[in-house]
Amino acid sequence: MPTHRESNFGYNAYMRAIERRSYLRIVDEACVEDLVVSEEIVSKHSAESLLGVDRAFSLRKQLYKMELEARELQREISNIDRPLGSFLHNLNQRMEFLTEIVTESQHEKPENLVDLSPGGVSYLSDTLYLANDLVAIKLTLSNESLGFACFGRISYGLLAENEQYRIGVQFLSTDTIIEALITRHIAARQAEERRKRLHNT
Repeated sequence: MPTHRESNFGYNAYMRAIERRSYLRIVDEACVEDLVVSEEIVSKHSAESLLGVDRAFSLRKQLYKMELEARELQREISNIDRPLGSFLHNLNQRMEFLTEIVTESQHEKPENLVDLSPGGVSYLSDTLYLANDLVAIKLTLSNESLGFACFGRISYGLLAENEQYRIGVQFLSTDTIIEALITRHIAARQAEERRKRLHNT
């Protein structure tokens, strides 16, 4: 039986995880595809196979991971060697340009205003889903090379503007790489927004 101290430790860790996920949240534009599925389908199939994810889309995850790593290294090197940092920045920009060319064919669906966190997403839909429905969902962030597909559970469906619904989904099957990339993407966007605010003040 856990001690009082162990219980508090577990509770505090749980609350820190909730606070962290509440902080790591951004509003962004993305292309969204979803499909209602059953428990049986979830157990026998992958979200990628159900939503027709091709090789170019799967490449997004690896390219974005490399891009984030390159940004972090470039900033560190720039603090030590500015010319080398500038060269690496130029190289990273070229890589981003090539990534856009490779992945631009994925932007086939209209963009959707999404509220994204490592644990889930909300988005606008023409269809009202019921709470606890299972879905396969595919997201392609519009201004980045990051895209992923996973299973999720509907948390809520609310009437929104223009006869659409705001759908909330809790991710169920994101692997550790995807969750880490979502977290790093959100943190990078938040840091960028802070830099812009400081620059404009």
